Amino acid sequence: MRLTSLLLLFRPALPLILGLSLGCSLSLLRVSWNQGDGDESCMDAGASRGLPHDNSRLEPGSETRDFSDNKEYEPRIVPYYKDPNKPHKKVLRTRYIHTELGIRDQLFVGILTSKATLNSLAISVNRTVAHHFSRLIYFTGFRNAKIPHGMQIVSHGDDRPVWLMYRTIQYIYQHFGNEYDWFYLAQDNTYTQAERIKSLVSHLSIDQDLYLGRAEEFIGGDPDSRYCHGGYGYVMSRSVLDKLQRYLDNCRNDILSVRPDEWLGRCIIDYIGISCVNKHK
Repeated sequence: MRLTSLLLLFRPALPLILGLSLGCSLSLLRVSWNQGDGDESCMDAGASRGLPHDNSRLEPGSETRDFSDNKEYEPRIVPYYKDPNKPHKKVLRTRYIHTELGIRDQLFVGILTSKATLNSLAISVNRTVAHHFSRLIYFTGFRNAKIPHGMQIVSHGDDRPVWLMYRTIQYIYQHFGNEYDWFYLAQDNTYTQAERIKSLVSHLSIDQDLYLGRAEEFIGGDPDSRYCHGGYGYVMSRSVLDKLQRYLDNCRNDILSVRPDEWLGRCIIDYIGISCVNKHK
């Protein structure tokens, strides 16, 4: 009676107990088989190297290899001898790897400011968009200007607007012409959407002459010839800047204008043959 009640108590757990017992038995069998295969594989490996299966019993006439006299491998050092008759050539390396590989950044940003707005509008622009661009430089004609903290300023020493534009284009080409694909110029009172400008140049092909901005007509000029208004900012491709720098002196001497953006637009139209466009496909 007691045995029957005990069996009834453990009846729900019988499948679990049987499964555990069967699993343990199969695991032990597999371990024993693996150990047997390992011994045979070791013996086979020893036989392939010319070693007997049982080192305690060597057959007469069998050869054994003594590894006790082996020394550590020592590399042979070949000294370098400099040829005195051969001139030494110094290898010049660039400071940054992207310069050596010919990789250029996408966008350079230049802001035209003045003595009256350097400590007001220019500082506001710097706080708003400086962290969006890898290179942002302010250009002014005011010499000995007190530089606000965290701003890179280039002073040309002449407040005349056209002269400031001429010197700015010249400076940008000489110092950054080979480092960037696109050049964005604007005044310090321009509302600039930094992320939109960056997104725009990322979708443009660098293998084209492009002068992009707010297109305006010249007063009394050809309606098909337009310049980019400086108050809205404008983008120039590196190819335009490269072609423009050859004619900057001619433009300074031949083109009469009081507005720097008109002067630049006329210079690009006369010597490169392209006008400002509002949009580009």
